[in-house]
Amino acid sequence: MQSGDLRHDQAFFGRSEELYELTHNLQRGRHTLLVGEKGIGKSRLMLEARKILSGRTRRIEFSGAAARCVTAGRRGHLHQRITPDQYSILYIEHPTPMGDLIKEIAEQLHSQGNLRLGEDEERQDWAVMKKHLTKLGSLKAQAFILEGISRSERKHLIFFDNLDRISPTQQAFLEALLNSAVVCAAVVQMKDQFIYKRIWASFTRIAVGPFPPKISIQLIDHFLDNYPIRVIDRELYRREVLKAANGNPFLIRNFIWQTSREPHVGLEDIRGLRRVEDGPFFNMGPIYIFAASMFTIFKIFSLGTNNPEFYIYFSALGFLVYLTFRIFRTFFLFRPHRQK
Repeated sequence: MQSGDLRHDQAFFGRSEELYELTHNLQRGRHTLLVGEKGIGKSRLMLEARKILSGRTRRIEFSGAAARCVTAGRRGHLHQRITPDQYSILYIEHPTPMGDLIKEIAEQLHSQGNLRLGEDEERQDWAVMKKHLTKLGSLKAQAFILEGISRSERKHLIFFDNLDRISPTQQAFLEALLNSAVVCAAVVQMKDQFIYKRIWASFTRIAVGPFPPKISIQLIDHFLDNYPIRVIDRELYRREVLKAANGNPFLIRNFIWQTSREPHVGLEDIRGLRRVEDGPFFNMGPIYIFAASMFTIFKIFSLGTNNPEFYIYFSALGFLVYLTFRIFRTFFLFRPHRQK
């Protein structure tokens, strides 16, 4: 029995074919896009591919009875073709905003020794380099990063999580990265604006779908067998988790973690899984911003009435509303739960 937090469990289930296809594409220099709903396992696939292509592992061990090589049909071939030093690898978890993206790529390039102020200059520490990037401005910093990538002895492989959060201002930089490095990215849904067409057209796509019931049951049993979870009715528990999670591995893990907090999981706890099924996010942000914009309208109106007190009042109130939203914007998202 393991005593740690099961949310950090590293067991890998049910993605052997997708992992082979992803690693196969990246090994051959193909940009690859993982497409699937939130929590479906896209980030985990990228992390596993990263391990293989960086040489940290040459086999993927599957838990339980499913332990085998990377793929069933192509067993024994993948690990023989892996060249661990083929790529310098970057992993970018948050590609927005642009300033943070530039700093994150630059910091990782600097740690690899691929970002220098000049050919003959000694490598500066990151604090000095960061100040230099800030002085350059966004466009020159982008060019500086692209130059560092092009000067590298090895080709770069860049993993982007949450690439569907990109903005139009990042389009040119991302297209330049696609021309300079191999890119693997994960999205829930590709943005359909025309300006992104060339970006999406550069990728080979892999659809990442829900686990079939057989794999979902293996994952559930893995947690029940390896963690101290006392369930009064294992069959009913498994059935309710399957129904509530609908093949989403993150939800399976999250449901089991929630019930694992209880010393004993009784019938009422099991039935309660139906009430915590996740729905899509409902974003209250636009409604809140619309309400805040009304203060701006009142502020403009107060100018026409020559009432400085109202102008000061609405200006201060509008600023406080905006500041509240910027700091606590996470709380303006909620998931509507539904009873079954």
